[in-house]
Amino acid sequence: MIALLTGGIGAGKTTVCRRVVELARRRGYTCGGLLSLPLLDERGAKVGIEALDLTSGRRRLLARADRDLGGPCTEHYSFDATALAWANSVLIRAAKAGCDLLVMDEVGPLELERGEGLAPALAELAGAPRALLVVREALLGKLRRRLRGREIAVFAVDEENRRALPDAIVGWLFGV
Repeated sequence: MIALLTGGIGAGKTTVCRRVVELARRRGYTCGGLLSLPLLDERGAKVGIEALDLTSGRRRLLARADRDLGGPCTEHYSFDATALAWANSVLIRAAKAGCDLLVMDEVGPLELERGEGLAPALAELAGAPRALLVVREALLGKLRRRLRGREIAVFAVDEENRRALPDAIVGWLFGV
């Protein structure tokens, strides 16, 4: 079972993911994978992305908007190749360990259009009985095609539903 979480920029996708993990853990389920946390400058503007390993709590700088990190680049970010390798290992290890819920925040153009970034981990999803994947609205169709044959539900977060949505996602994933 795979829950796809989508929504506009700043809608609260990562916040919903974090809450889903809290609710699942409270019910005794194991969660692994990554959250992508915004890295803010002193004015509160997003200048990068930190990856948070849900198993260990460890964080790594994944991407920056304001400088070149030497790895793959998208329209807005330069990624650190070493951090991407670490992120893939975190996700693959969690999938192979048999966690109850694998979280991948987020699947973007690197993965779906270029086969880079977290694409190796995306290929290992079959190892997890349940997954929560964050995907941009514009890439939702591509991800759905890639996951053909799996049981999928799409959840769109917005300002009105972001508080109630975590309960709905946990209910769908775990039947509670």
